[in-house]
Parts: sequence; structure tokens; C-alpha cells
Amino acid sequence: MDPVPIIDIGPLIGSPMGVATPDATGAAIHEACLDTGFFVAVGHGCAEHIAATFDAAHRFFDLPQATKETLAMVDRRGYVPLERDRLDPGLHASPMEYYDLALDGENPWPPIEGFAAVLQAHQDAALGVAAAVLRSLAVSLELDPAFFADRMRTPQCFLRLMHYVPEPDGRTPVLTHPHTDYGAITLLATDGVGGLEVEHPRLGWLPVEAPAGSFIVNLGDMLARWTNLRYASTPHRVLAPTHTDRYSIPFFVNPDPATVVECLPSCVSVDRPPRFEPVTAGEFLAKRIADGGYMRG
Repeated sequence: MDPVPIIDIGPLIGSPMGVATPDATGAAIHEACLDTGFFVAVGHGCAEHIAATFDAAHRFFDLPQATKETLAMVDRRGYVPLERDRLDPGLHASPMEYYDLALDGENPWPPIEGFAAVLQAHQDAALGVAAAVLRSLAVSLELDPAFFADRMRTPQCFLRLMHYVPEPDGRTPVLTHPHTDYGAITLLATDGVGGLEVEHPRLGWLPVEAPAGSFIVNLGDMLARWTNLRYASTPHRVLAPTHTDRYSIPFFVNPDPATVVECLPSCVSVDRPPRFEPVTAGEFLAKRIADGGYMRG
């Protein structure tokens, strides 16, 4: 099996909540989650939303710096300028600027016609894809198909637009140091530009090949904890493939803050006792963010 397989999730999209996942699609997703926790989702019907969102990202980062700085981040919403968000001061990393918005609450919108509508449509579409994938995982984990949906009635979701600026000396830096995502599941929209690598447990660092308009889906630490580490949350990093600007658009999906995350029955046995105490999703994320800084993507 390809360490990061390309999976057509079309059979999952629009299927009724109570209907089990089509066998081949569900099995492929399950196997990917057991291995690296990464796969590339195609056939989701969101390619136009992804293209429009990348266009919006270009327009946003092309704004005058003074305009962007009027949208400075408050309560995890807004703009962070270049070089303020180094992941590791000892690591040479390319300067990065980014803009975050949440699924709920007030977001600071830039003066770009249609910008808010494009990003809100992208969030809605990505959340629908995440719901379909989580429904598939629920079936594979011997849960009710609506298990995760019932715990995501008021989900904690964030969309991030990221812009990496190439170094003037032409070096090819590590854009992000190796890390895992904190939450349940991340959907990374792609424009066909490579650079993402995953650390396979047996094969080492491997590049992720994903066509434009696809989502790179990966599981985070919360879902790994939920499954008693049966599913993987794998370290990943981004290398600069070319000496050009790079854009990245992750969507972080997490359950309701009050959701209790405890090891699932199908992931516990005499030989595999629970490794974690129950914790609420809100508490888990708050601690991870406090320990390691805000979500890095």
C-alpha cells in the first residue's frame, strides 16, 4: 500500500448518516489511518472551492502591509505578519505570514470584495468532507456512524491561509519543523505545489504527492488518543520545493469543547489497555496550545 494513498471519497459524499461506509472506500481510509494517518482525498466535489480559496489567499497577501496589520490577531482570529511565528528559533525556517478565521464568532475581514463569502463557502465544504471521513472512521471503529457527528454539533474549527516567502540567498529551508497536529483531523487544501513530507515509521521521510484541488487529510493527536494510538498521528514537515512563494491552506477540525475524549471500546483489550485518562476536547486543546504555542499547521 502507498504510504500516503490517493483515495476517491466520492462514494462517501452525500451518503445518509445512518448508512455504513462503502466497503472499499472505508477499508482504504482505515488502512491509511492505521499506517501513517495520512491520505489524499479526491472525488470530494470541492475543487472549485479550493481554487477560489487559493485565489483569495493570493489577493489577501498581496494587500499593503499596513492594511493587513489592521487585522491583527485577536482570540485566534486575524493576521500574523512575517517572522513573528518561528516554530523553533534554532531552526532556519522561511519567513511566514498567515491569517486565521474561525467557523463561529466574529472574524476580521479584509477589504476584498467577495473574500468572506469564498472563505465561508470553503469552510462549509471542508467541514462536509471531514464529516464524511469521520463517518467512515466511526464505522471502521465499530461505532454508530453518527458517533463523531453527534460530538461535533458546535465544532472548534479554524481555517488558515499561509504564505511562505523565499529567502533572498536562495537557500532551501525547512518551512515548518517536524510536528504533529493537535486536534482531531486536518484537511489541507492543495494547489499542486509539493513540499509536504511525512515521517513514515519504517521508511523515514517521504514526500506527499497530491494533485491540485485535492485535500491532504491527516489525523491529529486527539484522534490518536481517542483510538488508544491505534490510529496514527504522524510527524510531518514542509520543505521549500522551489525558490518561489508558497501558499498553504489547512482546515483544523475538532469536536465540541465539552466532548469527552476517552479510549474507544474497539481500541482497548487485555493486550492493549487504555493509555490515556478521559479528558474533554476543550481541555486537551487548551493544554496542547499552552504547551506548544498556537496551532501550527
